[in-house]
Amino acid sequence: MSRPQPDSSEKCIRFGCGMFFGMAAGMIFGAGILPAFGLPFWTVTACFTILFGWLAMRQGDEFWEKVPDWLRSLWWWGR
Repeated sequence: MSRPQPDSSEKCIRFGCGMFFGMAAGMIFGAGILPAFGLPFWTVTACFTILFGWLAMRQGDEFWEKVPDWLRSLWWWGR
C-alpha cells in the first residue's frame, strides 16, 4: 500500500526539522572529531545540515524512527 505524497508545506516542515537536527549533529560532530582531521568546522556542519534536511524530507517518519538507532551506534564516540 503506497502512502500519499506529502504536499509542499509538509515537505518544507520536514526539511526544516531535519536541517535543525543536522545542524546540531554537525556542530557536535565537528567539535568532537574534526580537529583531529583538520577539516573545516562550518563546511562539515553545512553538509550535515543539508544532508539531514534532505533525508528528513525524502524519508519522513522513517528517518526519525532511524535516528535513535543511529545515535546509539555512535554512543562509543561520546565516551
